[in-house]
Amino acid sequence: MTSVRRSKRATSGGSSNAPPAAANTFEARLRASWHQLFAAGESDAREAGTVLVACSGGSDSAAALLLSRRMLPDRMLVACYVNHGLRPAAAVRRDIAAVKAQAAAAGARVHIEPITCDRRSGASPEEEARTRRYEALERVAHSFRASYVITGHHCDDAAETVLLALMRGSGLDGLTAMRPKRPLSSSVIHVRPFLDCSKEELGRVTRASRVPASRDETNDDMRFRRNAVRRALAQLKRTSPLSVRAIARSAALLTGERTLLDSLTARAWKRCRLDNAGPDSQPLSARRLSELARPLLRRVIRHTVKQITGSLRDFSMQHCDAIADAVARGRGGVYHAGNATVHLSAGALWVRSAESPNETTPLDIDVERLERSDADAQEFATPLGTLELFQHSIGDGTPRRTEADGVQFLDGAALGNSRLQLRTPRRGDTCVPSGRHRPVSLARFLSKAGVPRLLRSQALLLCADGRIAAVLGVRVMEPFAARDGEPKMELRWHPAPRGPILNQAMARPKTRLNRSEYVR
Repeated sequence: MTSVRRSKRATSGGSSNAPPAAANTFEARLRASWHQLFAAGESDAREAGTVLVACSGGSDSAAALLLSRRMLPDRMLVACYVNHGLRPAAAVRRDIAAVKAQAAAAGARVHIEPITCDRRSGASPEEEARTRRYEALERVAHSFRASYVITGHHCDDAAETVLLALMRGSGLDGLTAMRPKRPLSSSVIHVRPFLDCSKEELGRVTRASRVPASRDETNDDMRFRRNAVRRALAQLKRTSPLSVRAIARSAALLTGERTLLDSLTARAWKRCRLDNAGPDSQPLSARRLSELARPLLRRVIRHTVKQITGSLRDFSMQHCDAIADAVARGRGGVYHAGNATVHLSAGALWVRSAESPNETTPLDIDVERLERSDADAQEFATPLGTLELFQHSIGDGTPRRTEADGVQFLDGAALGNSRLQLRTPRRGDTCVPSGRHRPVSLARFLSKAGVPRLLRSQALLLCADGRIAAVLGVRVMEPFAARDGEPKMELRWHPAPRGPILNQAMARPKTRLNRSEYVR
């Protein structure tokens, strides 16, 4: 028969593997969180100079400022109040007065940063205000040379974020949106050292200091989803006091899973890049993408879109699934991806930002000027790449380089005194590919040549008196193909490594000193 008698260790209150009760105190949790955020592989905040603390005048940010002073007794703190311009002037004045009193108690400087929220941006008022607020905090941090921006987010905020993400049908990325640490820029880090603290604990810190705290009246407006979720969580706390902390703990655990998946996604993305792509550029191989498991394929697609546009805003799971379906079935097409479009063409996946230019300004090249020049070559920079022109007489012999090396040769005699022009394709363009006798549609030729649809409008054409003499980097057209015994013009085309350059660029001819070698 099994004994139910308790062991001596249990009855005598002997030691166990459980942490001591002191380890779960507010002070111990605060110091552990602070140490983990500021001393794990990076310079400690105590050596970071100025630290910016976001302050709204409320109780949570007041506690964040006071506790930051406790943890950083020798550092300069700046209490930054961001005025969104959305609340009444009297409420803003009340907030600023509270921030000044809190900063005086913490020995911190005060900075007021006004911003303007664009209500026509298409984003929700909360999202627009949040985006502009963090842009302002980053800007102020740079002005004060601060490396860290501290906010007073606590575990109740983390639980609210999880529930809001579930309401939107978000995946793992949405559930772990409130990370303890994230970069705002290359030199400014946003940290949330109080995610392991409850709202009640921060409130006790503020009340104990006897500093005034402002109250935002918009927190009572149930038209905002976060306010409605906050009220629901308050009711949940009454029946299950530890539920909010448990939800926040689940989000913290999932953050580690997300970090692992992000690493796997980056590796898969590198494997899917085409061999001729740069280290940070497109395109991706549609065949390699189709071999990925569906969840990983979706993450690689989202990773690519975010690299190009910097955001996944308005890129829904429905849109991502449509792209994944097309990849799996080997279909082409153009697909919506938030602030970008995904192009599947010629066995590759490309992402194009909505801000990318469609064409480049035509550029004129004067061949006569090149022939009279003492330079060995002439170089022309365009928004799409750089073209080098070399003029070879009959006696120069045959160049060692061939078209396989990315070099094209035109018949100098056929060019004659033609006016040369660089331009992008136009509707109705036709060409006669080398070896052919009849003109074909340029669009059809580019398709047969394997140029993805996305890049066809950006193919750069060299025209002679209006006729297409060559598609740079693709093929020379008739009757301009080089022939033996005739002078030649050598074209060397160097595409821009990251695709079209966003800023306007003008052709700027300049000389090049090194000359190609020839075989006599």
